[in-house]
Amino acid sequence: MTATPLGFPRTVRAAGSLPLLAAPTVQGTTDRYGHARLPAGARAVDPGHVDRIAYGRFRNLYLYITNACQLRCEHCYMGERLDEAQRMSLDQSLGTLHYMRKMGSSKLTILGGEPTLHPDYETVIRAAKAMGYEQVITTSNGLDPAMRKFAIMTPDDFAYVQISLDGGSAASHDRIRGAGRFDETLANVARLAAAGFDTRLICTVNNVNAGDALDLLGIADKLGVSLVKYHVFSTIGAGSSHGGQQMAMAPREWIAFYKQLESVAGQYRTRVWYQPTFALREDLPRYADQGYYGCIGRTLDRASIFPDGRMYVCSYLFDTNLFYAQFDDGQLRVNSGDNEFDLFTRPLSRPSCGSCTAGCGGGCPAEQVVMNTSACAEDPEVVSVCRLWKADIVTRATAG
Repeated sequence: MTATPLGFPRTVRAAGSLPLLAAPTVQGTTDRYGHARLPAGARAVDPGHVDRIAYGRFRNLYLYITNACQLRCEHCYMGERLDEAQRMSLDQSLGTLHYMRKMGSSKLTILGGEPTLHPDYETVIRAAKAMGYEQVITTSNGLDPAMRKFAIMTPDDFAYVQISLDGGSAASHDRIRGAGRFDETLANVARLAAAGFDTRLICTVNNVNAGDALDLLGIADKLGVSLVKYHVFSTIGAGSSHGGQQMAMAPREWIAFYKQLESVAGQYRTRVWYQPTFALREDLPRYADQGYYGCIGRTLDRASIFPDGRMYVCSYLFDTNLFYAQFDDGQLRVNSGDNEFDLFTRPLSRPSCGSCTAGCGGGCPAEQVVMNTSACAEDPEVVSVCRLWKADIVTRATAG
């Protein structure tokens, strides 16, 4: 790769890769992740056939290599972990990546804190590529220290880079992240996109920035980023302990926001995702058409692993002791006490929030634990949608 507008130098990629795990076959049909599929006519042959949900065990791995961060955003769910600034050693990071790759992980996101503050950040990224992870993604605050790490890497090191922009103006973003951060981040996003990195924006929507968060769509078109993702602020971690309750949006407020997002996104080129989190009952069929099958947690599709070795399936439970498993001495040990998987599978036989037939897949059991209530208990027309699932909006770039 030649030099880029950032002056990023050539780098030597790590050589070699681990062989992909053999995929199981069912009547000769498999997909690229090794999840067995029956032929299209199987339902007619066997009327008792039940389709397998299209999520896959630990396919999505979220590795928190450090808790350190130079910011203290009010909405950050990392809470006191930021002050602890704990980080994985290089050996721990590589051992975890190797183990989870053998377990079936194929899409990796490296996070923090601010992951680029880890001294072995580049090594971890390139080692994951060498191990055969099909996608290696990172999330960053996009400040100047992060750019110093990206300057010694190339676009080929990542599937894409996600940068947090919490508002469509300096007024809203800087209130959350600190004075001058909006202009600094915006300039760095432009540099990354111009250098050929597939650059994406993430916005945590709350009562501080809801008024101008949609302005990010026009900004994204000008910067040349490939996608903007919106999700609603959840009152966990620092969000619940540092005055964040005032920033939280009620379910109806969030629904109104993404309804407006859906109505205007088609005017822009940049692709748009959002996490419904809550939905009107009447909208559940269209989410099902997009591939929503209820709680992702019960399928073990995701694994989030922290520097202390705790592994969670659902990010909404990060502040609880209901972790799924613990890494000790390079081995994954399932939590023998109450854990997430027990919680998530109960709604398969009895909905977590009652006995209605809304079609939401049994409600959000994590919401019951954290909030001691459910969206439908507060508002019968509003149901919970898994916070980990994303809806896709058709824009000008995707329409044709």
